Amino acid sequence: MFNDQSFPPVGFSSQASLDKSQSTANIQTEEIRFQERENQVLESKDVETQTVRQDKNAPHVDYQKLSAFLKRVTPSVLDELDEIYGSTAFDGYDVATGGEPSSSIKLLTKFNTLNEADAETKISCVTWSAGGGTLALSYSAVCHDTWCNHTSSIRIFNFTKEDQFPSTPNRSLEVNSCVTALSYHPVEPSILAAGLFNGDVLVWNLRDDKSSAPLQLSAHGDSLSVVQWRPTLVNGVFPLVTAGRDGYLLVHKLTANFTNVDLYKRFKISKEHNPSEKTRPRSASGRKERAVEPGLCITALNFSTIDQTIFVLGTLCGGLYRCNIDHGTPVEGTVYSSRDTMDPVVDQFERHEGSITSIISSKTCDTFVTSGTDKEIRIYRLSQFNSLHVIGVEDTAIGLSWVVGNSNIFAAYGAGQIIMFYNLENGKNMPEMLLKTNGSETNCLQFNTKRDLVAIGVSKGNLEIWKVPQNMVY
Repeated sequence: MFNDQSFPPVGFSSQASLDKSQSTANIQTEEIRFQERENQVLESKDVETQTVRQDKNAPHVDYQKLSAFLKRVTPSVLDELDEIYGSTAFDGYDVATGGEPSSSIKLLTKFNTLNEADAETKISCVTWSAGGGTLALSYSAVCHDTWCNHTSSIRIFNFTKEDQFPSTPNRSLEVNSCVTALSYHPVEPSILAAGLFNGDVLVWNLRDDKSSAPLQLSAHGDSLSVVQWRPTLVNGVFPLVTAGRDGYLLVHKLTANFTNVDLYKRFKISKEHNPSEKTRPRSASGRKERAVEPGLCITALNFSTIDQTIFVLGTLCGGLYRCNIDHGTPVEGTVYSSRDTMDPVVDQFERHEGSITSIISSKTCDTFVTSGTDKEIRIYRLSQFNSLHVIGVEDTAIGLSWVVGNSNIFAAYGAGQIIMFYNLENGKNMPEMLLKTNGSETNCLQFNTKRDLVAIGVSKGNLEIWKVPQNMVY
């Protein structure tokens, strides 16, 4: 079925052609044709118009009525002009740049206000006058071991006619003790009040350049911590509120062009005690034991702008109290008659773990801010016991201040050279508004409400004037 069989090989030679076929073809595009046409503009004509000339009658003016009107409105206009004198609303305005003012924080001037012999002295307080054209600053020893035997001074600087801040004072007031509190009158630019370490309260009327004798008010038994003009009138005058480390809060009424003074009210916080010690600390003078008296050192207070009968008071041991200046209960065991000394406390808030260093009240709502030696800044509401926000700070804040131009921004200053800015609504820091002084610490600070300026007393007696434009406030 299957057989083996062999066949001889069959071969063939390959044949490759290297010649390629080629052909040529021509392509002709169509000819492009152009055509030009002329356009004729429309004919225009000029037509002249002739206006009709009419004779205008001169308006009738009743000069007697005009004179009566000017006499009626002139006093009010002059008052308004005096009120806005020194305003810097249009500072930095440049029409060529679209009306955008400068927005940079910058140092205008810095100089040392002390002599070489005053190495152990610091600027304790700064305050601007009501018109914003005068700055008063005071001095105190850096440290007091016992009682104060120093003499001190208050120096007053006025802006020049060229709107420059001078490096030499225009006037100096000598006092017999270190100045611990200083405040210009909120309306009268020539009235200045000071509280001393020895408990004296002095008021000057600087309108008369020849006389520098102050009016002395009822003295406290210890160092003054608060000298503040109450923001509302009582019988046509702004009362002066003072508080000290003797635990007393005094309300003074100055009358007859600030030549007479009456002690209007006397308060003391009878509930305050030191929760960490069995006995209360001795007074700063070392002369009197406080354990026999109710109350403790008052370190800060501020009136509410919503209800100006209400104020918040802070103490040496961290107590925070809501008080009413028109109500109170008698305090027994005080140096003065119990009939005259009242306790104004209405309620109390969550305490700080350290001494209260500053209290400021919001200008638009029932909120206030406190700082303490426990390195905390707290935001409270008058109607709540607990704080809304607690801000931890790296350096102890010894003072707080509202920034001019925005009621929700406040500044905190103290042991460090950096001044921090915070938002009241959320308690957050605002790094875009950072201000760094040239000193190792900030002793005092106050914004000028009429100019975009802030005066800062730093270490070694140096005074710095910074420009902080209002449009920096977001």
